[in-house]
Amino acid sequence: MSLPECFPAIDDVTAENYYNPAFHLFGQRFYKDQTTLELLSEFLYIAFAEKKVGSSDLFSTPLPGKDCLAEWKNQRLYYKVPIRLTTKLFALFGHSRIDGRDKVHEEQFKVIIERLTSLIDTYSFTPQQIVYMIEEYLSGFQGVGLNRAWCAQTFYPICSALFSQETLWNETKAARNPPLNWSQTVRSDLTESGFRYYYSVSKHRFIARGGEVIYLQLCNAFNTKPEDIMSIAELLSLSVQESNTEWIFERLQEGLPRLNSKSTQGLEALVDFIEKLDTYTYEEIKNNNQYLQAGWCPRESWREGYLFAVELTRLLAANIDPVERLELMTTGCSMQVLRSLSAQSSRYNRTTGAKSALGYSWIFSEPDAKPAYKQVAQRNLQVNQKNIFQALRIPALKEHAARDRRGKTDYYKEADERYGHQLFLSLGKRLGIIVPYTGPGARMVMTDRLLSYLVAILISPGQMCTYEDFLQRMYTHYGIAIEGEELKDALVWSGLPANDALCSARGTWLVEMLRAGGYLTELSDAWSIVHNPFDQELV
Repeated sequence: MSLPECFPAIDDVTAENYYNPAFHLFGQRFYKDQTTLELLSEFLYIAFAEKKVGSSDLFSTPLPGKDCLAEWKNQRLYYKVPIRLTTKLFALFGHSRIDGRDKVHEEQFKVIIERLTSLIDTYSFTPQQIVYMIEEYLSGFQGVGLNRAWCAQTFYPICSALFSQETLWNETKAARNPPLNWSQTVRSDLTESGFRYYYSVSKHRFIARGGEVIYLQLCNAFNTKPEDIMSIAELLSLSVQESNTEWIFERLQEGLPRLNSKSTQGLEALVDFIEKLDTYTYEEIKNNNQYLQAGWCPRESWREGYLFAVELTRLLAANIDPVERLELMTTGCSMQVLRSLSAQSSRYNRTTGAKSALGYSWIFSEPDAKPAYKQVAQRNLQVNQKNIFQALRIPALKEHAARDRRGKTDYYKEADERYGHQLFLSLGKRLGIIVPYTGPGARMVMTDRLLSYLVAILISPGQMCTYEDFLQRMYTHYGIAIEGEELKDALVWSGLPANDALCSARGTWLVEMLRAGGYLTELSDAWSIVHNPFDQELV
């Protein structure tokens, strides 16, 4: 078996600086330290960014044009995300850790406060009070990274005005060569100092490329032949529309921009005003902002890419509160990472796959499950981790890693802990779907948050399906087994006997969760309907 093919088919993937087996198997890269919110943020950054494929014309639509996608082969994707340094300084500096502040930051923060204060004309409040209220308002959109320096934190991605690429303050360089003033730290015409010396914007330490991989999976799906897409669409029993790649493509091109709702127009205007308070900083930062180079995803991931495209289309079409939609999308991006790890590992590790669409199984239990159910769920999680562990060790990957002078041992330790089965475990715990958080006996459990997401993306807005059909959809899309035939298949995949007593009982715990969430209509003791409570959004 050869090295996995990548999309796009760029030449330098097999170059000497890409020996890590996880990069070849899963793409560059899903990373353990990237938070769930930053997975979504990075995905949206790219969707809303100015982009180009290779040397093609620039485009700002969420996805490349149809012709570009059809011809996309061996060229990298490049995208440019704003560096909102002044907005971050104003909104987050006062709420950041003390040891992450340099004296030039404090001086510039005071300058911005004074400049804003001088522009305010008010009768009911003092200008200082107004400035404080604006600062508190913007700091309320602080997303993650509270323990980081102010510039490395991430805003909650409620609108594109708060999209800002990862910006790290180089404390070591600043200590070795202290800047004289703020202007020196943002200048674009110096080599031994200036913005590129004091800040780093391409290390991908927190915005770590996971969102890139998810975005490339979508592009990969739309770069795939329609007849190949039809094979998985038939397995999922999708409608004629959702089996049509062009229809899904158009829904995403139209639906993603609507995440910028009219309700955020005032916020966008405010951020733009704050960002331009210091015109010198604004212009210098704009000159410093270069295109970021995207990585790659496995060519085989077009399957999970198309699944995510269909699910995202349904989520964007639903009439949902903007914040609730983003919360569901946050869950969706994290679930896409977990699904991608299991699916790609199953392709390279197992001779016979499960009956789910992607060839693996996840056995979910209720949080307070009976011992027998806990044990099979624990066993299944162990098998999934082992599946990832062994897939990283196929001969082609081991041979390629061994060509590096460091040897494969270092790479495998890194691959396991940061990009492999430990990533799967860590991300599942962050989502709350793997418990306990510490200690032995880890297993996958259903949560209210995950169930809300599954209802929203497995059933079209305003539509319904039978309870049995809902169980089947969970299994085909995500390999999630709860009871019945799906659980029996998952037990066999996990190397366990098909326990009829465990599989045959109707899962009252999931029924109860659906009922509590308002998703279930019981027509009789043996006939229940699961419905998506969100209506179709009117455009």
